[in-house]
Amino acid sequence: MQRRKRLIACLSAGLLILAISATAAFGSVNGYTKLKDSLRSLALEDTNFTITGTGSLSFDGKEMVTFSNELALANGDLYTHEKTVQGSKTVTDLYATSKDGVRTSYSADSKFYDVSKYSNVPNSSISGSLFGVSEGDEMSNRLMNFLEVAADTVMGDLKNNFVEVGTENGSTLYKIEISKSQVPSLVNAGLSLFACNLTQTGTISSVTYEDVSIFEFNMYEKATGTKLSDDFREHFLYGFDDAWYEKNQTLLEQYRAFLDENDLSAPYFDVLEEKGSGIILVHNDGSYDYYADGMALLDAHPELAYDYLEYYAGKDITLDNISCIFGVDKGGRLTSLSAKAAFRSVDTRNQSHTMDIAMDLAVSNYGTTQVLPLDVGDRVKR
Repeated sequence: MQRRKRLIACLSAGLLILAISATAAFGSVNGYTKLKDSLRSLALEDTNFTITGTGSLSFDGKEMVTFSNELALANGDLYTHEKTVQGSKTVTDLYATSKDGVRTSYSADSKFYDVSKYSNVPNSSISGSLFGVSEGDEMSNRLMNFLEVAADTVMGDLKNNFVEVGTENGSTLYKIEISKSQVPSLVNAGLSLFACNLTQTGTISSVTYEDVSIFEFNMYEKATGTKLSDDFREHFLYGFDDAWYEKNQTLLEQYRAFLDENDLSAPYFDVLEEKGSGIILVHNDGSYDYYADGMALLDAHPELAYDYLEYYAGKDITLDNISCIFGVDKGGRLTSLSAKAAFRSVDTRNQSHTMDIAMDLAVSNYGTTQVLPLDVGDRVKR
């Protein structure tokens, strides 16, 4: 899971750097200072706006995962809603509001909500912005300076590729397209280095689970002969209130003690030690399948591709092309950003694959955004 997150983060960061680099380079032909200042202001100075964004990742032409995010910032108060859908399964669907020193949050699939205190200092120079820092922060200034220099260095002559494509809702739109032959060599050199790092980390041996929570429930029942009700399973996974805890305290403590006292993964790592390397997929009933390597696992379970993308990038990654359209209003504020990037990878079997990342961002309601108390519906405070 951590390797998959690292790969997605790397590709997404590369896409974002290119988009920002392209945007920054635009200034050499028209309005660089204004646009640069708007990006800096959005990140560090503006304290009231709404951002909505969507994204997707497709592999070999098939959409694997989609992301959506909504953020409303109003002078230190913050509302967020983030959702991730993998195939037909919603992986995360989280709502949270930080308002008047209190953070309220819940997951859409939970019957409970959480409340906690947070630190917010009204009218402070280090509160209220998107990243919680200000223009006067030394680290922020150095970071922005680095990004500006890096943008100019990476983009080079590509600054001439920008064209004005029209207006929309009061914003002027600009577009850039970068073909495979135009991709900065520094970008692909970095991606190639990253791919090499994946193969140089040593032989991968791991234990993965069909569903680790259900596996643990089943192993407890098998070891103790005690049947766990659906009610217990649901509350253990998604939370409970004081009344439920008092009613189920004994069983809850017994179950937690069982997990603490028993290393349920030990038998499977013993198999890996005997084999020398490989991957074990543990089923919910405790049975398992052994695979010699990651590609063998994905041959048998292609539905796991998103969780193990690094196996498809075992030898090389290159950026084939990228396109970006962004909008700026009359006040010089960023209003939209749409970017698409196509990557090509080569796996350890020398087979080629495609990965496509798409991102759409809209920024609105500057100065008029309001953050209301989070509506928790009929959920119970945990």
